[in-house]
Amino acid sequence: MQDVKLDWEELRQAGQLAFVEQRYEDCEKAWFEALEFARQNYRDLQIATSCLDLATLYNSVGQYQQAEPRITEALELRARNLGDQSIEVAECLTALAKNQGFQGKLHECEQLYRQALQIKESMLGAEHLDVADSLQELANFYASVGNFNECEPLMLRALAVKEANAGLVSKEVANGLKTLARIYRKQGRFADADAYYLKTLSVKEELLGMDHAEVAETLRSLANNYSYQGKYAEAEPLYKRSLEIYEKNPEPDHSEIATNLHNLAVLYYKMSRDGEAAMLYRRALELFSTVLGTEHPEVATTLLSMAKFYEERKKYDKAAALTNLAVQIYEKNYGPDHKAVGNALKDLAELYSAQGRTFEAEDLRKRSRAILAG
Repeated sequence: MQDVKLDWEELRQAGQLAFVEQRYEDCEKAWFEALEFARQNYRDLQIATSCLDLATLYNSVGQYQQAEPRITEALELRARNLGDQSIEVAECLTALAKNQGFQGKLHECEQLYRQALQIKESMLGAEHLDVADSLQELANFYASVGNFNECEPLMLRALAVKEANAGLVSKEVANGLKTLARIYRKQGRFADADAYYLKTLSVKEELLGMDHAEVAETLRSLANNYSYQGKYAEAEPLYKRSLEIYEKNPEPDHSEIATNLHNLAVLYYKMSRDGEAAMLYRRALELFSTVLGTEHPEVATTLLSMAKFYEERKKYDKAAALTNLAVQIYEKNYGPDHKAVGNALKDLAELYSAQGRTFEAEDLRKRSRAILAG
């Protein structure tokens, strides 16, 4: 029987299905074939879209350096074919901004978000929902770097645009409320964050039902906020309800389940429930490694969290081994000079000191300081 050849749209759809189902190798194969199909037929705009598809995949699995040239190619093709002030170019600028942020290139990230916002305001008007999305993305960037003076007014403006266009009970408004809650949490304004997370939860339950995955995500965020305040008894049932929603989904998102297991492990660690914490850390690490691959940054984050757990219990050898592995994963994904590498090296230096490895510890401190100062 002769193999049936798929066209560009069919290949793209096959990749999208594989992506949703977290079959990342199948996804890459389908999207790469779609890209080659578009190249063979000299279809610039299809090439650009396929480049962005592949970049989305690479960003999702932590391969940020592979994603960057794909986005750059898409940007050049769209600018040449549609004009450098088109909405499609703004989409590429936003994708590139996210990629630069993942790589710690903060100045480039900010400028790209601003360029995208400027194009959308010019082409669509200041009160368009797409403009609100760009305002929110820029606000999120400022929140991530601690610039809350810039962040809050942008997000309040975005929320006002969303409410005017979509109504008070809408996905758009729920998303804006959640973002404001996260901003207030990062500022240490926990009571304000609680209020906005609860508003988000109310809107999402009304819109989507009590057992939707987005409700589970909001429950987890609220639980995190309670945990930051030391309200462990309030946080635990929210984490458990969130985990239950994810697990009983007919098509469960295993990375979300792993995240919940990790958060519960951290909670039990804080509550000195060591046996439960250790078991959940292992389950989370195993699930992240299976779903995302053993060299994904989420695996490194879980390894560092486990290392803290063992360090508190003076199991320095185990903690150092886990931290060293996290450093290697971060270096592979981000390069040797990323701040995530610098912070992990700083942790490893402290563990080496506790082990009596004084000279190695000092070398790591010097390298960490150089990275974090850069």
